[in-house]
Amino acid sequence: MARDPAPTPRPSEPVSADAIDATIGRRLRLLREARRMPLAGVALSLGKSVGYLSQVERGLSSLPVRDLARIAELLGVDFLSLVSPTAAGEGASPIRRAADTRPVTFHSSGITKTPLAPSAAGELRLFLMTLDPGSSTGTDLYSHDGEEAGLVLEGSIRLTIGTETHALAQGDSFRFTSSTPHGFANAARGRSVVLWVNSRR
Repeated sequence: MARDPAPTPRPSEPVSADAIDATIGRRLRLLREARRMPLAGVALSLGKSVGYLSQVERGLSSLPVRDLARIAELLGVDFLSLVSPTAAGEGASPIRRAADTRPVTFHSSGITKTPLAPSAAGELRLFLMTLDPGSSTGTDLYSHDGEEAGLVLEGSIRLTIGTETHALAQGDSFRFTSSTPHGFANAARGRSVVLWVNSRR
């Protein structure tokens, strides 16, 4: 007896930039308060003003990718968990369905990250990174614990690791220790897409 075809997953609804900012700000505040870290101390560690971080926690300002990575490390969490919550029951499953995958857009940088693996406890984080034309992580390099690797699937990027900048085209790959200051930018006229892996070790 023939089985009914599996239902076609419906694409996730887009999330507004304001909703993303509000979500990030709320989680940052809850994490900071749970760790009893004063706002002034976090601001000092990040080299930001108290007023700026207060606006971020209220969802009135956006954090660039490099600052998200730095504050996530300071709070002891994976930075993607700040913007992409684990769905109910997801942590117990080794499978992540396409219908449950929601892209996370860092609208201030033009970079979108789509988690590709379940958010279960573990060291590996796998996601698809899409860079709009002209997008980058900014002029300041950032670092954090762990290791990362990736494969350019479309377009080209400039990847800076320490004092060296590398041009990577479609099919090129990379691997480096995340504690080395790094940053990246889209080097193509159109969008670029990278399969990216992070290990927190």
